[in-house]
Amino acid sequence: MDRDFRASPDFVDTRAFYSALLAPGGHVYGARMLCGHENAAYLHFLGLSFEGAFEEGVSSRLYRVLREGGPIQRLNDQETRQIRLSPDGQTLAVASAGDEAGVDRIETWSDGRLVATQPVPGRIEQIDWAPDGTKLLLVVAGTGADLAGIHGGYTQKSGSGGPAWLPEIRSDEGSDLWRTIWTWDGEGLPQRLTQQPLNVWEASWCGNGSIAAIASDHHSEGAWYKAYLSLIDAVSGTVMKVFQPADQLGSVRGSPDGAYVAFVQAICSDRGLVAGFLSIFNPKTGAIETLDTPGIDITSVEWRSPMVIHFTGERGHETVAGDYDLEHSGATESWSSSDLTNGEWVPVSYPIGDSGCLFVGESYARAPFLAEAASGTVREVASLAAPAAQEAMLRCGAMEPFAWTAPDGLEVQGWVVRPKNAAGPTPLLVDVHGGPISAHRNSWMARKRSAPILASRGWTIFFPNPRGSTGRGDAFARAVKGDMGGADTFDIIAGVDALIAKGWVDARRVAATGTSYGGFMSAWLPSQTDRFAAAIPISPVGNWYSQHRTTQIPEFDEIMLDASPWAEGGAYFTRSPAFYMQKTKVPTLVMAGGIDRSTPVGQAEECHFAAVRSGAPSSLVIYPKAGHSVRSYPEYLDSAARILWWLGKYVQPAE
Repeated sequence: MDRDFRASPDFVDTRAFYSALLAPGGHVYGARMLCGHENAAYLHFLGLSFEGAFEEGVSSRLYRVLREGGPIQRLNDQETRQIRLSPDGQTLAVASAGDEAGVDRIETWSDGRLVATQPVPGRIEQIDWAPDGTKLLLVVAGTGADLAGIHGGYTQKSGSGGPAWLPEIRSDEGSDLWRTIWTWDGEGLPQRLTQQPLNVWEASWCGNGSIAAIASDHHSEGAWYKAYLSLIDAVSGTVMKVFQPADQLGSVRGSPDGAYVAFVQAICSDRGLVAGFLSIFNPKTGAIETLDTPGIDITSVEWRSPMVIHFTGERGHETVAGDYDLEHSGATESWSSSDLTNGEWVPVSYPIGDSGCLFVGESYARAPFLAEAASGTVREVASLAAPAAQEAMLRCGAMEPFAWTAPDGLEVQGWVVRPKNAAGPTPLLVDVHGGPISAHRNSWMARKRSAPILASRGWTIFFPNPRGSTGRGDAFARAVKGDMGGADTFDIIAGVDALIAKGWVDARRVAATGTSYGGFMSAWLPSQTDRFAAAIPISPVGNWYSQHRTTQIPEFDEIMLDASPWAEGGAYFTRSPAFYMQKTKVPTLVMAGGIDRSTPVGQAEECHFAAVRSGAPSSLVIYPKAGHSVRSYPEYLDSAARILWWLGKYVQPAE
């Protein structure tokens, strides 16, 4: 396999396809953080685009659009990280990258114009308005803090200004490793409120005098798995630990009157991917209550009013939004769909008015669009589809929900993309999601790497959600704990068998891929069955022993394997692909990011080594500046093209 793949037909095709979908050169193809107010004419959001070529990477800028629709308007030229609308809808808080490395800026905007700005040392990861609108809180990551796997899983670095030969230093000590809370009144300099050894992962005002936070006593990325709920005095910074969960926490939001703190409790595998129970804490009584949201794993929480919580979540194949009324102790769905979803990583929406919500909608065959939902109806405010996107997508098949039965009788769900006008059995690519506690959704094909191009070439694509996935309740997600690579493996194999039995798939032409947990599984699956003709693990784990000792999140494998990394044998040996891959001769393409600290590059090297020792063809592709799951550009395009080439060479193409 050539190092420079850009002249290959597969790379040319991949670049042309993604150019049609993403339109590099300034088109806004995606959005996040859509927000608005019932009394404001405009909605604001962060728009994603390629300002230049793919090689220059994705840009995030501030935009607005009239709530009733119309052209979108760009408001700034800085890389923009966060936005948050004030309670009265009149002022927008904006966090953007500053001109100096390692220094962000916090800003306020009104009527589309910058009002005030101040520097903040570090990376602003969250902003929130006090209920009275007089002050902001900021969650700021130090310049040396690690990023979560979904954000690249690497350590932030600021330029040293020294010669290139100077060593990289890793240490467990340093003030630049911590995440802290800052406050700003919109006029003077922002003030740091909290100090190490408190590390704040998420925070929200709880009334005007208190802050609810998810925090830990250490800065390491792995410390998040043992984080707790705390209340912090907004003047003194005094911290009171109020709840230590059995599992993990996310989406903490204090009520405007300070009477409650809403949050999500769940067993989790990744910071930022929290889906589970909607819970509330009462600061006066200290009571924790889990609220009944029938069948919905909650992923996003906002307060609509002091007694009404707006939530978004997953239920099987559906994305669901609704409200929980504390006064009447009941949940009401306002919108649900299996034809559409929202949110980049988990479903997210923002309440507006008495019952509506805003979100960035999408589906496999529908490009992202700004949406307002009310009374069960979704209204498109503005489409972000590129001019050539629809024509390009027409060739890439259709996604449909799929369900099958596991060997133990459990129903398992997922999604299937069938090629257009498929007649008879086709080759199959099994794409396993990350996590394992996550889920494939009916998301836009631009998020599917090589899958849509393969579908246009006559392949069926299978996106399984085996046990451990979200959207099926706590017991289903928890079933992977202590058995990762066990029953979930056979869930996936049973899904492949079901597709073969339907006559959709040729049993001789099945391949597996995936990133992170999906990388582990695509290395592991061929060692457990002879179903697979090729494997393409991306950012995999090959050896759980060495993974534990080199990753930024060693707590993850201890939780999911439910075993000791210091013991001989056990799950750390029996569930390590690199100890079994040499026994099965399967052509294997392994890819990884060189700066990935979630699954360090050594894991890919171990998988490649074992594949080579099996006697099978194997290639190892390492992108030196890419992070976890190789999502940066142009690496994403290059990885997609190499998948096409590998499958074309080692899995007989459709006749």
